[in-house]
Parts: sequence; structure tokens; C-alpha cells
Amino acid sequence: MQMWARITFLLAVAGAAACTRVPELEDRLTPDLRNAGYPRLLPLDDAVAPLAPPQQASQELQQELDARSARLQRRAAAVKNAEF
Repeated sequence: MQMWARITFLLAVAGAAACTRVPELEDRLTPDLRNAGYPRLLPLDDAVAPLAPPQQASQELQQELDARSARLQRRAAAVKNAEF
């Protein structure tokens, strides 16, 4: 029972803190921004480019990793064979 009282108290304190006015943050807005209208909302399908199918993305990633591995192996061989 005492635990529920503590949880209720903490929720009440958190709720009161959420309603607190923070002048340092609110005073940063210039009057033109404060009076500006909301931006036009776009449907999510129009705003985000479609993703490649997972199989295609997986293949592209594997090819990229294979190419990177080959480049690193060539660099390692060049460093190993380099004369100082």
C-alpha cells in the first residue's frame, strides 16, 4: 500500500513539473516565430522515399562489404610488401 502512495506522489510531482513554465526556453522564440503558422503537413508516403526490399538491400550491403574487404586486403598486402 505504501508503495502505491509513493508512486502516486511521484506521478503527481512529475505532472506538476511538466506544467511548469520555463522562461529561458520560451523567451528564445522571436515574435515572428511565435506568431508563425504551422507548417503544411505531408502524407508520410510523399515525405519519405520508399525503401528497397530487404533482399535487395541485403545483397547491396553484402556487395559493399565484400568490396571493402577486398580493398582492405589489398592495402594490407601492399603495406606488408612495402620496403622501408
